[in-house]
Amino acid sequence: MADASDDIEARFLNRIERRVSFLKALFIAELGIYLSPDDQQRRRSIEMLVRVTAKQNELPHIKPATLKRAVDLMQSHLEAMQKVLPHDVQYRNRLKRTW
Repeated sequence: MADASDDIEARFLNRIERRVSFLKALFIAELGIYLSPDDQQRRRSIEMLVRVTAKQNELPHIKPATLKRAVDLMQSHLEAMQKVLPHDVQYRNRLKRTW
């Protein structure tokens, strides 16, 4: 059972890495995905994105540490994208946060 759980987590992390490589391509093209200026809303949105990336039957087998790792990976790339957004969006976000 441990091998099956590890295999499920490995497939999940592989899927996350493929999504992150797509985000990197967007960033290189100087495109960004807008995130809410509210930290809690950002975190919830990113956690939801990670959870919907997992297949429904995989979720019970994925450890919380693995989910946290995936959230942190996704968050680091999405946060970096905020710098390429238009200046008015950056200004609104900067009211709550500084990069």
